[in-house]
Amino acid sequence: MFADSLLDDIIEWDIPNWSTALAFWQQHSAKEMASVSALEIGSRNGGLSLGLALQGAQVVCTDLISPTDNSLDKHREYRVAHRISYAQIDALRIPYLDSLDVIVFKSVLGGIGRSGQIEKQAQALAQMYMALKPGGELWFAENLVASPMHQYLRSRWVRWGRDWRYVTTGEMDSFLSPFSTVLYQTVGFLGALGRTPRQRAVFGRLDRLGVDRCVPKEWRYIIIGLARK
Repeated sequence: MFADSLLDDIIEWDIPNWSTALAFWQQHSAKEMASVSALEIGSRNGGLSLGLALQGAQVVCTDLISPTDNSLDKHREYRVAHRISYAQIDALRIPYLDSLDVIVFKSVLGGIGRSGQIEKQAQALAQMYMALKPGGELWFAENLVASPMHQYLRSRWVRWGRDWRYVTTGEMDSFLSPFSTVLYQTVGFLGALGRTPRQRAVFGRLDRLGVDRCVPKEWRYIIIGLARK
């Protein structure tokens, strides 16, 4: 779908595993991207906005504080800045109603639910549902609770690991219950364990070669999906 060098700018972290979201969304979406109005939640460096704009979508690139300067530089480099606007948006108070074709996010629910606030995670998904048009699509990729090993290592070595609220597939089923259609898959096991970009690339490729399919589904660390209103 995209060249490897471009995937680095769109996905940024554990490219082999997280980039599977792009193919999943393309496969299951009913949208014609050139006519889509889209919103990226929790954008930071504008990677998913870049991917959408390259396909012809008009995108609002947002974050709680605001997307970084890197996002605008990146969008200018790829000559899609004319398709992207920027805004400061709290996922708990999305200022749209029944007006968007696509909402997309990657790895944001854990931060929204910091310190065990599952109700805020549910509220964010409810806000996204309300912002979409009938037939609109939510594209998501999020960190899961994963295996006991992942949980232990996060608590010891990840700066935010004890505060971040990782979700389960059962919780995602509940959060997404208002949607008419929900499709998802889980991926990734070793990719989360790399300490450097090189290690993550190697471990992620091993996952894609089949390692993650050798462990229980609930031990995989990413949920990728599409929910249709």
